[in-house]
Amino acid sequence: MSAGFKYNIEPEPSIEERYDVSTGVRRRGPYKLDTTNLVAGSFLPSFTPIAADLVKKTAQVAIRVEVYEKYTTGSNTTLKIKKNSLAYAGMNLGDGTHGATVNAIDKSDKAFDKLTLAADFGATLNAGTVLFEASASAGTTPKVVANSALYERAKVEDDIVLVALLMRAFEIEPTKLAMPFHAKDKANMPHFQFNE
Repeated sequence: MSAGFKYNIEPEPSIEERYDVSTGVRRRGPYKLDTTNLVAGSFLPSFTPIAADLVKKTAQVAIRVEVYEKYTTGSNTTLKIKKNSLAYAGMNLGDGTHGATVNAIDKSDKAFDKLTLAADFGATLNAGTVLFEASASAGTTPKVVANSALYERAKVEDDIVLVALLMRAFEIEPTKLAMPFHAKDKANMPHFQFNE
């Protein structure tokens, strides 16, 4: 490394293949990413779930969170989730039958993020359960459902962000993905094969 140069680019956390790359097929052309509620300057990892509008060529991140530690219902407003999620204060979370609104996020712990919910979630959640960003606090309907995945790592900018998307991939290893997919996403993605 030359003197006077300082590189602060973080490599992606995993160098293992997340899917069989020989089966990956990209969608035509770049898609304009909706950066609402995403942090400018942050990076979206490859294979992030994406809801793409194939006509307008726009893309929106399908925000999903994975439960870190078993959550027991009954006047409990603290939910622990895995690190590096895209959760934000004010979003609604749901599992299809129950839901809650996120009031605050505490990222101080190195092992997990702690969400403070506006009310009890209404159901017991086991570790590993994937919750989706819901359209309302009842948590019955996802705000968006993924139909694609982000092809490569993308930096979130204040300006226009163009991204490449995958329309097909096989032999996907869910445990190696940086962002989880919900069962509703998987049902909407017939050209993606998850090893589970």
